[in-house]
This record gives sequence, structure tokens and C-alpha cells, in this order.
Amino acid sequence: MLVIGLDAADRQLIDRWCTDGSLPNLSSMRVAGTWRPMQTTAEHMHVSAWPSLYTGVAPDHHGLYHAFVMRDGEQAPVRPDPAACPHPWVWKTLSDHGKSCIVADAFMSCPVDSATATQLVDWGTWTHFHGTRILPQSLAPEIERRFGTYPAEDHSRVGMTPPPDPLGFRERLLEAVEHKTEVLLWLMRERPWDFFLGVFAEPHPAGHYFWHYQDSDYPSHQTDADPALQSALRDVYVAIDTAIGRLAEAAGPETVVLVTSGDGMGPNYSGSHLLKPMLTKTALLNAPGEGGAGGEKRDLLATLRNLIPRELRAVVSRNLLPGSVNQKLSMRWKTTGTAWERTKVFPIDNANEGFLRVNLRGRDPQGTVPPGDELEALCNDLRIMLDELVNPANGIKAASSVELSDQLFDGPLRRNLPDLLVHWNPQARITTSIASPALGTITHECAGYELSPFYTGNHHPRAFSLATGPGIAGGQRVEGAHILDFAPSILDFFGIAHPANMSGRADLFAS
Repeated sequence: MLVIGLDAADRQLIDRWCTDGSLPNLSSMRVAGTWRPMQTTAEHMHVSAWPSLYTGVAPDHHGLYHAFVMRDGEQAPVRPDPAACPHPWVWKTLSDHGKSCIVADAFMSCPVDSATATQLVDWGTWTHFHGTRILPQSLAPEIERRFGTYPAEDHSRVGMTPPPDPLGFRERLLEAVEHKTEVLLWLMRERPWDFFLGVFAEPHPAGHYFWHYQDSDYPSHQTDADPALQSALRDVYVAIDTAIGRLAEAAGPETVVLVTSGDGMGPNYSGSHLLKPMLTKTALLNAPGEGGAGGEKRDLLATLRNLIPRELRAVVSRNLLPGSVNQKLSMRWKTTGTAWERTKVFPIDNANEGFLRVNLRGRDPQGTVPPGDELEALCNDLRIMLDELVNPANGIKAASSVELSDQLFDGPLRRNLPDLLVHWNPQARITTSIASPALGTITHECAGYELSPFYTGNHHPRAFSLATGPGIAGGQRVEGAHILDFAPSILDFFGIAHPANMSGRADLFAS
């Protein structure tokens, strides 16, 4: 089985570009195989999609749901650790049953202990959660000699400012697709495999940073942009379509080929940057009070940092600091200025959906809200408050839904999740303000796309799978599948019983 992952590749874009002939290989595969629009855990937490696909369990079981997560014993969000996931990646289970596996750039994963798995971790991923590692180690110098390093920047080098050289970034992403393809083809030839997973990261940054060039309705659309930028997002998909054709051909007709993405991309109309001023206005975050030296120190640190021009901070971070240092500094500043003793609710920094966490006594080290009736009343009041918000520019509801985690999740890692999830309504086209009768108007001087990480495109939960090969029905479109079906279906394909904690169905490859 060959699985080709397309990180944040959007189902609607693929539909459009298959229809107009831009993606001939994917078009042919849809005729020859089974196309499934997929439900996904990204409907609740977009970053959770890939770990859910690998493990067959939801985020309240694996705990990997965002670039910043909560963890027992920590007051503020921390960087997630894929190695702490209590459930094995599906290739670990395959390897334990004697199957040879090749896994390259699986997003938000880590190496596994295996004698039969070839692994490239964070070699060419968009966001590094573990650090670059190649196993067996003897492969690392050979890959370096043959292919050099991955040519495109990762998130830590881009998200501080918009890409300073968008044309160059486009070229590097296209080069990265070709680079990744050559590495995957070489691994396919040189290493034994029963199961092969290779993930193309490039749709992810392309969607974030090139969306406005091809969307004439987006506020920052540039009518006079270079034609190469106007087609940049499509060009990345076209390059990957070519790569898919080459990989499928090399795998041979006896191989089942699966192409998949756990979520998609669309215009960025997130209002998450307005949650902090909203919580401050309602006195749920940093309520007025004596504060004390601790609060004054935090405010002074934030003031001193802000005296350094943002452009200078970005240049230093991009060019002089290792990615790990950038991550630590970023985490340090996320909650600078938070007076925990005067805070009932705080946001978990997120440029996409809104994550709110109650500062809960008995769970959070400096918790202020007691569990029980007060917690329940606070969460219900927050949900009503958020549900009443509109974009004052057009009167359209700001949130398409507001969810309480306790009504969605009851797994062992529920304590590590946000307590409320705000899904912004793209039809509201939020930029700098939200409003309600109770709160009045809440504004920010910048739109979301004008703030770090400067996304003009953002995640939408439009997942899909496309399967071809022996035993796969041709020309079929099947509704109702979920990304939690992947892990049990892959194990079933290889004749391995899936554990009972996998809630998905094992029928993606049924004849």
C-alpha cells in the first residue's frame, strides 16, 4: 500500500482543478478509483487531523490538537510532544507485525523503535514538532549526498513575517515538491516496503501565503500581482499532481494507492485575534485589581519587547536563531502579561479556530474558577456571549458554532483540551471588529492576516481520500467516511486486528 499525504490540500480546490484539466493524474485516479469526501477531527481542532489519522483515535485520546497545547501541571500552553502520545502510529503496529514500512515526513509525528521501518522525520515538513531525524542513521549521509537539504523554509522561518520574497518562496516550494518526489522514489527503489507513507507539506504553506493572490474577493487581493503569484497556489497543486503520477507508476499496478488530506484551506476570516480584547473587556482575563510586582514585571517585559521594531525582531529570529530557540521564545511571549490570579478564562493562541481555556481550580496550577456549578455557569455564559457576536460591518454572525469540549469529548486527555471551541463563520468576513448588544464593539487595529503568522488562507475542514488499485471500485464517490477509519482500515488491509479503542470503521479498502 502506498499512501500519499497532501498536507492541508483542499477538497474543493482539487474538485475545481480536476474539472478544468489542471490535475490530470488525480482526475484519472478519480475515474479509476473511489473518491471519498471525509469527515474529520479538523471540524473541531484542525491540527488534530494527522495524529487522528495515524492513531485511529480522537484528540481527547492522543492529545495532539494544536501547535500549543495544555498539559497537566503546566499553567500556560506548551509545545506538543508527539513522543508522549499514548497510542502507537499505525506504522509502528504494522512493523511490530513484521511489515516493512517507509514513512517520510508524517506531520506531527516522531520516530518509532523499529527494525523494519525506514523513517524521515521533519525532513521536509511545514512545521517541526520533533526535529529532523533519519532512521536507520546510515541513510542520513546518503540522502544528504544525493539530495542535499530540503529547499523550502519551515514555519519557524516564515511565520514571523509574511514571506519577504513571495516569488522566491513560490519557486522554493515548487523545487521542494520535485526534491521530495526524488527522495520518495529513491526510497521506494532502495528500501523494502509493504506500507509506504510519504507526505507532501507544500500545499500547507502555499494555502496560507498564496490564497489572496488567487481570491479576487479577499481584502488583501492584489490585482497587479505578478502572474506567477496569481497562479502560485494552483502551480503547487499541479506539481504535486505530477509527483502523484510518478509515484503511483513506480509503485506498480499491484499496489493500492491512497491519496489523502485531513483538512483543507480557504480564506482566512478568523476572529481569534479579537478574543483576548473581548476577555479583557469582560474582566475574565487580567481582571482589574492590585496586580502586584509580578503583574508589573510581566507588563514591563512586554513593553520592552514591543519597543524593538517587529521587522527587526523578525529578521533576528529568521536568520540568527535556531528553530528550537524561536519556539521557546514564542511560547515565552504568548502569555507574558497574564496575571493568572486575576484571570478566569484565557485564549490558547491560535490563528484559526478560537480556543478558550477556563483557569480551573484543581486542574490548572493557579486556577481561580472552582469546578461544579460556577464552572458550568461560566461556560454557558461564554457560549451565549460568543454566539451573539456579529461582524458589525455586515451584521452576519461571527461564529458558525461554539462548542463546549465537555459535550464533545470524554477521553482520558480531555483535561488537556480547550474548554470552548469557536468556529468562525467565513461568510461573516471578520477583519478588525466583532460586536454584540451586551459587549458593544470590540476592535483590533489589525485584521488577522496582518498579524503573525500573516495567513491570508486558513484551515477549513474539507478532508478527502482517493483510493485506486486491486479490489478498489472504479468511478465511485462514497459519502460518510471519517479519517478515524484510516488506521483500522490499513490494519485490516494487512490482516491485522485493530484495537478496540479505534472507533472508526475498517472498510475503506473493502471490495
